[in-house]
Amino acid sequence: MGLSGIGDLPAGYLSAGQKRRVAIARLLVTSRPVWLVDEPTSALDAVSEARFSAIVDRHLQQGGIVVAATHQPLGLEGALALDLAAAAGRRAA
Repeated sequence: MGLSGIGDLPAGYLSAGQKRRVAIARLLVTSRPVWLVDEPTSALDAVSEARFSAIVDRHLQQGGIVVAATHQPLGLEGALALDLAAAAGRRAA
């Protein structure tokens, strides 16, 4: 996750992107079939975004599920999207 060399730093010294990468790394060391993520690529650079997409794709290929709340596309082929704002607008009409 591009975190080498920061293992001894307190979390308060990490940048927003480093904190996000630590959170993603936690997904890799826990065995959870369902991942709930909120804005998972926020504060990440393009390389880390691509790395996250590959991690999610591998999780899905292994039978996992990912539920993501995001304003940015995650670059996942075949992902299903639910646009809650559009759905709410249709009900109000």
